[in-house]
Amino acid sequence: MDRYDPEGTGFNPTASGPKDGVKVAWSHDSTDWFRGTESPILLGDTLYAVGEGLLALDAETGAKKFGHPGPYQSPPARSHSSVYNTDTLAVGSSAGVFGLNADGGVGLPLTGAQFGVERWNQRYETGGLFFGPAEPVAPVVADGEIYTPVPGESDITALDPNDGETRWRTTITEDDTFGADFNRPAVKDGLVYVTYWPNGVAALHTESGEKHWQRNVDEQLLLPPIATEAGLVVPSREVVWLLDPNDGTTLWKRTLDANATESTPAVADGKVFVTDELESLHALDLETGETLWTAPFGGATAPVVADGVVYAVKEGYSLVAFDSETGAKRFEFQPPQVPLSAPVVGDGVLYAVNRERVIALEEAK
Repeated sequence: MDRYDPEGTGFNPTASGPKDGVKVAWSHDSTDWFRGTESPILLGDTLYAVGEGLLALDAETGAKKFGHPGPYQSPPARSHSSVYNTDTLAVGSSAGVFGLNADGGVGLPLTGAQFGVERWNQRYETGGLFFGPAEPVAPVVADGEIYTPVPGESDITALDPNDGETRWRTTITEDDTFGADFNRPAVKDGLVYVTYWPNGVAALHTESGEKHWQRNVDEQLLLPPIATEAGLVVPSREVVWLLDPNDGTTLWKRTLDANATESTPAVADGKVFVTDELESLHALDLETGETLWTAPFGGATAPVVADGVVYAVKEGYSLVAFDSETGAKRFEFQPPQVPLSAPVVGDGVLYAVNRERVIALEEAK
């Protein structure tokens, strides 16, 4: 799923990517309706990308397995289903959540279209849209459920992956004039953690949706949380907190010279990798918040980590790889087309989306 796991770490502990440079292994750019900018996901030998539809490619060659246009916008999240033989992909949009057939349904002769891709949808009559449609948030799958904010509202909901029916729906804040503007949730150990505008952090029980705790912090604009063994990492424009996952109390608070408004940190091997969106990428000690290293890096990013390498896309225009232990720059790659999405790491390969195409990057020899 987006950010690899329910906790939202962006860390794949079993994968390894290119270390010293990359080249384009393949590029898929033959699907005329595809307009992707979000990170893809990799399931076995299939790469799934979303952008005004669902596109499934062979991960080794880039050959198209199937494609289905539709109002799908967020990265997908794979869920197992007890009523289907194949997985369901939960995908968010500004109007709701869709359950898609990961196997593509049935191909129609001559037309090349797919029938049965969409298994169910949960559409909402959204409110709080004074500033236009709500930004889609990637669903999170954990504990046999799909967890997602309700677009444009102040609610978090759990959906059944078999049919999209609501298991529970919890209102986080009663003041829903503009909606709570949620980030991607994080799920760990029976709790769903959410951050939202303004100032809010909350933990809900996965089984019931009952609030476990809720608190405000002293920054309005918060970024997606990351659930870890050490605590809940909550980033904001200038501050990173580590909160006690049981009651939300502050374990540590670190203030940076920053203006981060669009980034998502990663957590791996006891480190928090966070950009200030000004000129640096920082590695903070997860237990203390102290700086372990700082590397030159400008702009927003959502880094991913695998096998000792941090891969960070600089404002969509270049991919930079850093050594996770030292912050030393391993390589920088300028893609042939921009913007470039955050990558996912496969077996020695990085996969990313280039708006109208999908590319695979392998070690440059």
